[in-house]
Amino acid sequence: MVKSDILNPALYLKSINSGDTLKTLSLNILRITKNIVCFMACTILLLVLFGCAQSPQHDEIEAYFRVLDKIKVTKKRQMIDYFSKIKQTVHEVDRDEKILHCFTVMRNYCNSNPMRTDAPSLYKLEYEMDVHYVEKYGDFYDILFIDNKGFVFHSIKHEADYHTNLFTGQFSDTQLAKHMKNNPDSEFVDYEFYSPSDEPAAFFLKPVQENNEMLGWLALQFPINKINAILSDHKGLGRTGEVYLVNKNKLMLTDSRFIEDSTILKLKIDTDAIRLALTRESGKMIINDYRDVRVLSSFEQFDIFGHSWIIIAEIDEDEAVSNHYQKYKKFYLPRIVEYYTNIASKMNTSGKEMSRSIKGKRVDMNEFCMTRSGEVLETQGVGPCTSIIIYYPKKFGYLAHISPKDEIYQKSLLLKYLPWGEKTCFLEELVKRIQYYDIYPYQLKDLQFVVIATHDKSLETIIDQLFNMGVNLAQIKFLYNPLANYANVAFNQSDDSVYVEWLAENRKNASFFENTSTIDSIGTMVKKITVQ
Repeated sequence: MVKSDILNPALYLKSINSGDTLKTLSLNILRITKNIVCFMACTILLLVLFGCAQSPQHDEIEAYFRVLDKIKVTKKRQMIDYFSKIKQTVHEVDRDEKILHCFTVMRNYCNSNPMRTDAPSLYKLEYEMDVHYVEKYGDFYDILFIDNKGFVFHSIKHEADYHTNLFTGQFSDTQLAKHMKNNPDSEFVDYEFYSPSDEPAAFFLKPVQENNEMLGWLALQFPINKINAILSDHKGLGRTGEVYLVNKNKLMLTDSRFIEDSTILKLKIDTDAIRLALTRESGKMIINDYRDVRVLSSFEQFDIFGHSWIIIAEIDEDEAVSNHYQKYKKFYLPRIVEYYTNIASKMNTSGKEMSRSIKGKRVDMNEFCMTRSGEVLETQGVGPCTSIIIYYPKKFGYLAHISPKDEIYQKSLLLKYLPWGEKTCFLEELVKRIQYYDIYPYQLKDLQFVVIATHDKSLETIIDQLFNMGVNLAQIKFLYNPLANYANVAFNQSDDSVYVEWLAENRKNASFFENTSTIDSIGTMVKKITVQ
């Protein structure tokens, strides 16, 4: 029975009557299904390969800005929603009978007898107030009960401001004291470093009145932790993206993703994005950020209770370029190889041999060695092999000599896992070792990688492996000479210099290369190709 008969009920019944078994029918259906699946798989594969080889889209950077804009708007909305919830709580505090009862009792007691050793009944009131605070006002760090002369007659935490006068005492220069004294009706005191708590704090102020008489304030101390937590969620921002807040004085209101210590109200940000945000409120551009790193920056000024804040969403340009390359690597790889081939063709024969001028600790094939004491590492005979230098400037360096049996020569994931022979995974294991023993996670971006080979067979997989481990293309350089048969390589850790002696089989036409600073990184190459 042919496959068209299966779709014809009459022929189907006839075939059953004529002796076709159910098993035969099932096998035919299975065969047709397999053919359809194979056809679809091949079609998808061709589409993917064709798509990857196409020219990169010129609006790729604009696509990143759209992502940053979306994340920025989402984070801003989360903050505003949270502040709306907090504001609702603040608006209810002057109608909270337990709060007002505590305010009246404590104020009257302090006015009559500030010594509390003979007032056990107040301890019960304090305990009840503490429980009430936890149940209803847990979003706040503290609540200060302040009379109309600036005296803090009660607080939940009993910190250094407790039983002090904010108008005349040691904390009179705080923004809280200035706002109550000069702007008694102000509702929100923006974040400052509040010394009694030894941390940044903002305050919501609620006047307490009785018969139109101003009795004092309830000051609800609001920490930065929740806002910091909202912006510290880096989902969708890759390895180098972050969203942060800056106040009108250009001081950071949240912690940096890249600085170990807290940056809140400590780090001043004076970038082009901040200056433009203060003048035209919103925009997007490529700038040097507060680390002096090139980033894509989307920024916006907005208002919080009468105070101007700036929200900034950024991602490193190097990561954007690396992601762009991965999307279009079939387009970029041949052009990158062509660029390095042109460099090799312009090399001048130096007439000197590295083996005679530089001596160091020897690294053989399928070995690596590390130095941090300024010594020289060297390897010879890099022909079908690949040599890789990994170094952290002025601190340490590794030299590896990797054979063609390594995983870096396997471009296909399928080939990688086939059990044909023994394969090494030098590069992956070496980077993991460096991450475990030699650097902190935030230092990965400072590692430099130099790949040396007479071929380009391992380049694609090397880039893929490093990218998957968090390395950007700007950290990778490729020293490539297809005119040579093999290379002798040396790395001098004292000044991070790389020496390569390219040689033919007859040891003629040698060229000596020693200045990697003149060679563009692969990331720079991708940017140059994109704008062509």
